[in-house]
Amino acid sequence: MHEVDLDDGIVRLEPWGDGDAAWYAEAVRDPLIQRFTTDPPTLDAAQVLKAIDRLRRTDDEEGFKICDAASGARLGNIALKHDGQVGEVSYWLTAEARGRGAATRALTLFTSWIFSTVGLTELRLRAHRDNQASQLVALRAGYSRDPGRDGSQEVKGAVWPMLAFALARSAR
Repeated sequence: MHEVDLDDGIVRLEPWGDGDAAWYAEAVRDPLIQRFTTDPPTLDAAQVLKAIDRLRRTDDEEGFKICDAASGARLGNIALKHDGQVGEVSYWLTAEARGRGAATRALTLFTSWIFSTVGLTELRLRAHRDNQASQLVALRAGYSRDPGRDGSQEVKGAVWPMLAFALARSAR
């Protein structure tokens, strides 16, 4: 995990700290986050703390909390898993943060940072077919639909239809 703060004057991406674990565990109970993310509704602060610790020790994952640049309020999560060449991005926002462009700004900041610092050649993300807001975020941040990678995945006992998006480093 890189210790870096990224800020565009509206949103700031900050490394997760131990003090964020309880907030994260509570935030993911939001019905929309549960509807479109793999985080279980039973996630607790101790489990989040373990994930934060793992994030600090691994070379194939990155993750930041999305914050309001002015107030410092926590708005959401953005994360990456990668193999050194290609990575998959995921993100979510709290109910209070939605509809203000924070996810697009965060994804744009994160994407630029990944390409310049982590050095990946391609980023991918998947959005549930019904999650139109996330699909628009991906498009607004410069990702393109990648229908050849559409598919389904089993999540929380259900099969989710997923739409794929991708962005190559050379496209930025």
